[in-house]
Parts: sequence; structure tokens; C-alpha cells
Amino acid sequence: MNITNLTFTNVTSPVPDWIIKADMVDDDGNLLGTFGPDGTSVNTWWNQQSIEFQRQYIYQFMSVMANQIVTK
Repeated sequence: MNITNLTFTNVTSPVPDWIIKADMVDDDGNLLGTFGPDGTSVNTWWNQQSIEFQRQYIYQFMSVMANQIVTK
């Protein structure tokens, strides 16, 4: 799968968020899916995921956070 037409928009109000717009295509360029005409909110998508899914990424993200905290 490849990502094309990618844009990120930082939303600051009313709640900080990111909106992702992109198309997902196969190796032949056939459209597999999109993030929708208005994009997909990272916050909304994240909160719709299972706790187990979130926990897997929180452990990875924690390492990045810890590294930045001790190197600031």
C-alpha cells in the first residue's frame, strides 16, 4: 500500500488536533481507500481504537517522550 496526496492540517481550536487527508493506493495506482473528503481527525480516530491497540502505541510513544524529557 502507498500513500498519495498526503496533507496534514494542524487544528488549534477548540481542541488541538491533526486532520489527515490522503489516498491509499496499491502498487498499480488503484485506489484502495481515502481518509475522506474532509480528512480524518487523529483525536477522533485514536479514541475509537481499542484500549489494547492504544496501549501498544503508548508504550512506544512513552520511549520517545522519555528521551525528549531527559535531553531538553
